[in-house]
Amino acid sequence: MNSKAIAKNGIVASLVTVLSLMPATFEAVGAPEKTEVVQKSFNVFDMPRMSTQLAFVLGALKAGKFELAEKALQKVITQYPDRAENHFLLATILASQNKKDPALDALTLAIDNGFQNSERLQQDPNLKSVRLTLRFKELAERVLKIKATETGKSDKKIEAYHVKANNALVSASNTTWNPRFGILLSRFDFDSRRVAPLTVQRETGDPIAKQLNEWFRRGFAAGNNGDLYDNRDHQHSALRISDFPQFGIVEYSPEAKDAGIDYGLNTKILFNAPTIGNSSTGINGLGSQASLAYILPFAAQRLYIQYAQNHLYVYPAVSDYSDKNGDVLSATTPYMIISLGKSGSDRPFLKALASILAAFDPNVKDGLVKRSLLMPTVQMILREGQIPLQSAEDYLTYKAHPPVFDGQNLDVIRMIVMAQEMKLEDVPPMVSLSMVDESKPRNGIDDSSRILPETLFKTPGAIARVVRSSAKNTTLEVSAEKTKIPPGQKLTYHWVVLRGDAKRIKINPKNADGSVVEITVPWHDRFSAPERPEFQTHRVEIGAFVNNGTYYSAPAFVSFLFPTNQRRSFTKDNKIASIDHRAVEGKKPYVDPQVFADRDWRDDYSYDEQGSLIGWRRTRGSVINDYTSDGYKVITRDTLGRPLKVERIKYVGKQNNPRQRFIVETATGDFALYQYQNDTDRTGVLKKN
Repeated sequence: MNSKAIAKNGIVASLVTVLSLMPATFEAVGAPEKTEVVQKSFNVFDMPRMSTQLAFVLGALKAGKFELAEKALQKVITQYPDRAENHFLLATILASQNKKDPALDALTLAIDNGFQNSERLQQDPNLKSVRLTLRFKELAERVLKIKATETGKSDKKIEAYHVKANNALVSASNTTWNPRFGILLSRFDFDSRRVAPLTVQRETGDPIAKQLNEWFRRGFAAGNNGDLYDNRDHQHSALRISDFPQFGIVEYSPEAKDAGIDYGLNTKILFNAPTIGNSSTGINGLGSQASLAYILPFAAQRLYIQYAQNHLYVYPAVSDYSDKNGDVLSATTPYMIISLGKSGSDRPFLKALASILAAFDPNVKDGLVKRSLLMPTVQMILREGQIPLQSAEDYLTYKAHPPVFDGQNLDVIRMIVMAQEMKLEDVPPMVSLSMVDESKPRNGIDDSSRILPETLFKTPGAIARVVRSSAKNTTLEVSAEKTKIPPGQKLTYHWVVLRGDAKRIKINPKNADGSVVEITVPWHDRFSAPERPEFQTHRVEIGAFVNNGTYYSAPAFVSFLFPTNQRRSFTKDNKIASIDHRAVEGKKPYVDPQVFADRDWRDDYSYDEQGSLIGWRRTRGSVINDYTSDGYKVITRDTLGRPLKVERIKYVGKQNNPRQRFIVETATGDFALYQYQNDTDRTGVLKKN
């Protein structure tokens, strides 16, 4: 390993150490914003934004782009000049490039702002170039003296905010940064249910409210005291507090609002109490908040954390599930509710969720919260309470588990009765999935995209796969063995095709109880969504359930997203024959541009007599070019018509507008030659210059 590689790896490790003091996971790793940097006093609500910026630094360092990383980190430091760990990181980057004086200047600023880790100062390999200098020795002695005088001091502890008059204020005094989850945590405490308002919901002739109020006053139902409501659209589509007087209503301090913690998709903050919320907003030019959750790096992982920590949010589908586009969502999870329609379509679901939470027996609800099973149980009840379900068998079909829920299908009376009758010992566990194995594209044959991974995300409640390989079949081996079996329960495992051609999809058990299965999904062209046949979809969904003899659990999902902007054909032995990326009659179906990019060509594949890929012919308008199985463009051929001189091709992503991204083929001027063993050898060996 060369010295530059050693330095890069060392700094990446150093940054990981810095980030361990902050997030364990990150949001989108994108380029730093091209806006004027404003210096500000750092507070806890800046942590999500700063962790995102540092994640970009990490990405640049992993790519060996030291100058880009240094520039991005300088911007972070300019914005937050009092963060010691950032100055220290800059020192390691500078020292690794032998920029001794600037590195020592950065170390000085780190110590000025509170850096006290003398062991790390002495052992970090990236500081090797400055460690023998007099300035470094003086700085090291300074750190030791500071540590000696600071002994016994402790960090300020946050205090829970006492919710009163429905107000649950999120401020720096009750909020901390959780380094394990990479998310903010605000703490609250509540008055006892005994002194809560006697009205769960304002009745106004509503039989649901009447029943809940009666149960609560008789001590049968928990009500909503101790629950939080988090509106994230600036009250655009909110629960009326006068109708739900027991809820704590989350309010954000000016500092939290200034950092954007209060708006849109929630991947930034958790609360220590059961929480329902919504953001009746969309992403300008891109679609729904739900779509954003599926494509932002680590967003799905944070939504899982919310789900497991008794949170559930509602987001409208807007144009991602509509007459115009059909179903263009990239995945499915149980971590949120997506409502059919636009702004305001989420409100019926907020009432349903609030009602379910209120209807549980107090001891049952407390037990569900303690076991982190509250929202999986709420999801199970909400799905059981869909009007289209006419039999117990319907629960294991698309009728109970659409990707987007219609507010007109909610039977809330059925839901609250089910919640009220539930016993804690009968509650099924949350299904926990893990990937055991997966099919890999065959090098030079199936991986013709060669650009992006096929895993969209892997979480315990949802595994989302994006089909990029040109192989006809995609196979995953998935396990539900990590599902925690409650004492006294015996589980059966059920894997069901919810969307897709069940006759062609194969689900084969790999062990005796069926907790591990091999799922093989062949290529799917667009097909009609089962719950709404007039909509086209390009996503296959497998539901994973457990049954404990009393109830089926909430689902976990394994989904496969196919590129609807492609048309494919296959040979008789299931090899790829062609991939056509071109528009039909000037039109292409919409795909999320952050998942699939558009191209403007058709590829037709050729094989030798043994079935090995020789290459492909690319047609773009009237221009036709040939490519080898290694992906090189053919420049000249030998006397037998075989590729001789070839050129390496680079593919670059271009985005002209938010709703469309293109892959552009670019020549590199990097040429190579093919050599062949004999006249019958048609594949040859690439000899690079």
